[in-house]
Amino acid sequence: MFNLLKSDMYRLVHGKMLWVATAVLAGCIVLCAVMMHWVSDPQFLCDAAQMSATVTVGDAAEPDAADEAAREMAEAAAGERERALDDASGISEGDGASDSGASFEALLEFEDPSSLSAADFEETSREMRTIEAPTFMFGDMLVSGGFLGALVSVVVALLLASDFSTKFVRNLPMDRRGRVAYYGGRLLLVAVVALYFLAVGCALSLAAFTAAGFTFAALDGAAELLVFLGLSWLCLAAYGCLTAVLVWLTRSAQAGVAFALVVATGIAGTVVGSLLQNLGAAVPALAAVQPWLLSTCMNHDLALPATSLLLPAEGAVWAIPVGVQVALVGAFWIAASAVLALSVLRRRDV
Repeated sequence: MFNLLKSDMYRLVHGKMLWVATAVLAGCIVLCAVMMHWVSDPQFLCDAAQMSATVTVGDAAEPDAADEAAREMAEAAAGERERALDDASGISEGDGASDSGASFEALLEFEDPSSLSAADFEETSREMRTIEAPTFMFGDMLVSGGFLGALVSVVVALLLASDFSTKFVRNLPMDRRGRVAYYGGRLLLVAVVALYFLAVGCALSLAAFTAAGFTFAALDGAAELLVFLGLSWLCLAAYGCLTAVLVWLTRSAQAGVAFALVVATGIAGTVVGSLLQNLGAAVPALAAVQPWLLSTCMNHDLALPATSLLLPAEGAVWAIPVGVQVALVGAFWIAASAVLALSVLRRRDV
């Protein structure tokens, strides 16, 4: 099994797929850092405040056709700026984020921007460029958005499907022992791929946002950092293992990519979670299932501050810390994938 894993690692490192995916990840992180630097720039804040004031004054006067068109264009521009801020920051929770958002809204609503000094915009810019903690940035911007999970799942799908499209699997001894070694080694490879992209993503995020002028209000302790990284890796590996099982069942890269785009991104989980919450009004037991979804653990729980992972969830029936719940969910899906691969799939003809 481990010899096969080393062979797979060699193929992965010397191929193009890993480095193309790494470049995509790096490009997205750098683009996010640049956009956040732009929307938190003092000059941008000043322009946004002036635009908002122009729209307010236009609303107070009786506009003619030309003024109405200009006002609509101003409103559209202001809306685009606000949407750019929301999309780029991704920081919607936490005290630091709330303070920054409140400061930005206060500037937009100020009716006379000319009375604001450059120091006011500089102060707001500093608040917006202060992130609560590194793990908060990793969770809210990198892990919980679904992009990293989808990237891992796409790489896993393309890599494992290539074993069948290139007939590589036919060069392996696929007797009873060989099948166990094959599927077990591939699941270990999935875990390594998930760990690689998580480590690279966190390192690049830290470097990019630091270079863009962002600072942290506090630094995480070693225990909090390890808990967050361990749980994030577990959830990423779970999505990767589920993708692997689907590819082995269908022998199709397209099925794995579709799974990545619909499930690993959290889209399907969000729909199912909302449905469970709505049905929970009639059947409370269904609402209790929603926190145990893998998508909830990854897209919601891992977006919380790292200290929250060590505390019980609000309104939880059992006093289980959020981190323990996430670990149980991730471990369950990894174990289920392994059981399916080593019991059902190993009997299937390759």
